[in-house]
Amino acid sequence: MKIHQSTVILLLVICAPLSTYSQTYEAFKNKHVGPDKMTGKDCTAVIENRRINENRKCKPFNTFIMATEDEIKAVCKTGKKQEDGKTFISNTEFDVIGCTFDIKEDDTCKYKDDVEPKKIQITLTCENGLPVHYGKSKKAV
Repeated sequence: MKIHQSTVILLLVICAPLSTYSQTYEAFKNKHVGPDKMTGKDCTAVIENRRINENRKCKPFNTFIMATEDEIKAVCKTGKKQEDGKTFISNTEFDVIGCTFDIKEDDTCKYKDDVEPKKIQITLTCENGLPVHYGKSKKAV
């Protein structure tokens, strides 16, 4: 059985965009699990050290969840499952630090300081029981 080159190319074109929307747990952890004792003043350093900005573009906003990996992963098991079956809203509030892009100086993206972490429910997209995407969050009711 021969597979035409055009068929292979078509499959690659179809599959390529799918991988750009997906993220691994390791990538999620790098982008969203805050280091111990992080404050808003650490936004620029943490984003730069973790190389969260891609292709020298400054990410407009990034959120760090101030909790252990186990506490964050538990949202995928115990959170309120949404209609899509992959999105979960935490039952409890988490401390989060939001880092907002401010200015680019000397090829470094500088971020505004969040003075204090905010306590909010977090929304995660999970695959195979692990968070892979941080979604919009809301205040607990």
